Amino acid sequence: FNEMVEFVIEDLQRTTENHQIVADLKQVGLVFTDKERMSQVVTNLITNAIKYSPDAKQVIVHTTIENNDVVVCVEDFGIGIAEEKLNKVFEQFYRVSGNMRHTFPGLGLGLYISSEIIKREGGRIWVSSTEGKGSKFCFSIPLQKSNEY
Repeated sequence: FNEMVEFVIEDLQRTTENHQIVADLKQVGLVFTDKERMSQVVTNLITNAIKYSPDAKQVIVHTTIENNDVVVCVEDFGIGIAEEKLNKVFEQFYRVSGNMRHTFPGLGLGLYISSEIIKREGGRIWVSSTEGKGSKFCFSIPLQKSNEY
């Protein structure tokens, strides 16, 4: 799993000169999941972190294990999200609009698609953010699939 995360980080690091993508990856072992879809989610979260933190120098990617789940977090130090908008960021076509200085391209589909992928994997996705300080997007997926599938 971490190999996939490292590959995404290396791939995306080539696309940005302004940000260092820092990997803080704890050993999580083998995870039974759709590698392509998980790669898409991690890519979406990191590219958003880069896009919404134009003045920051770092994006941090964490992996760990909690309660038999793999947890991945992508943390930026950018514009953040207002508290009243946090519950909408995973909605289809929703985009956090910046001020005149911060306008960002996009369709508002990346986080929605990511949340649907994570739900399909039996996991959950969430965000914590402070406006003006940055955001931390996390998701968790079970280490093993349940027998319900």
